[in-house]
Amino acid sequence: MSQPAFLGLLVAIALLAGFGGYGFYHLGQPSEPAPAQATVTPASSNGVVGMARPEFSLPDLEGTARHISEWDGDVVLVNFWATWCPPCLKEMPAFVEVQEEYGARGLTIVAVAIDEKDAVRDFVDTYGINFPVLIGETEAMTVTRDYGNRFGALPYSVLYDREGKIRFVQAGELHKDTFVRELTPLL
Repeated sequence: MSQPAFLGLLVAIALLAGFGGYGFYHLGQPSEPAPAQATVTPASSNGVVGMARPEFSLPDLEGTARHISEWDGDVVLVNFWATWCPPCLKEMPAFVEVQEEYGARGLTIVAVAIDEKDAVRDFVDTYGINFPVLIGETEAMTVTRDYGNRFGALPYSVLYDREGKIRFVQAGELHKDTFVRELTPLL
């Protein structure tokens, strides 16, 4: 390899390493505070807010079919996510905290992973997820569309009340303070 080609290769490697380091640095940084008002999403403008939650059934990590009606009577956050999605990973620790704090008052978070079972199991074991996790690849994409996610955004969260009526939708990362603000009046 000639010296100019070798130097070009070194420059390319250095640039890739720099971009990778930048990305990992920002992945670990605290998220910015949530806006003061609720986020308007394609789903809410699409008429999903105020509608009854759609029915669905997906397997859990043990392969047992779980139906969304299992949590009827609870306030439920259905969160569509994936292990390869950086904003999804950023919001999970807050979900664990909120489930722990509000679970006794009737909150259930149901995480629907659009991912492979082994990757999800490793994530759940590593991060101590304390709420139901359902698995689905193609099937989960159908469910997320039924919940108003026309563009396939991840993460995508839908909060519904004890009667099963959708009250709040968030495309993109759901910040803890926004989640608690929308959740509290429903408990």
